[in-house]
Amino acid sequence: MSVQEKKILSSIPLKRLPYSIQQKVSWSDLDAFAHVNHTKYPVYFENARTEFFSERDVWNTQQIEPTGPVVHELAVQFRSQVRFPATLEVTIGISKLGSRKFEMICTMWNENDCVCTAHGEFLWIHFERGIPVRLPARLIDALKPFAVDF
Repeated sequence: MSVQEKKILSSIPLKRLPYSIQQKVSWSDLDAFAHVNHTKYPVYFENARTEFFSERDVWNTQQIEPTGPVVHELAVQFRSQVRFPATLEVTIGISKLGSRKFEMICTMWNENDCVCTAHGEFLWIHFERGIPVRLPARLIDALKPFAVDF
């Protein structure tokens, strides 16, 4: 992890962000030590992003479109163990909005305990050509209300 990513992760506010989903922990999410495996937290972040896009109808997950989001960078900081059974509140906010990319921050909560923070940078890509393209206006409009300062 780069020094810049460490700085970003350490500056994410430990609060609930503007958008949230409930993420039920499955028995299969556990590792040999009976807590949520570290590989599941990026999946929980992905589930929140997918729901966010679907609810705003800004990226069709039912059919492949010529352009869409790809993960450029993703960093996760684990703060506390989670054991089964649990339902996490996964919250996200938009931390940066550019012409061809956007950045999201994420906090995950087990009741009142922030168990994980994450940061992601996402490019809007033309899949066939493999190059970044401008963010669609409807995406920008959907992201702006969820902007957070940190």
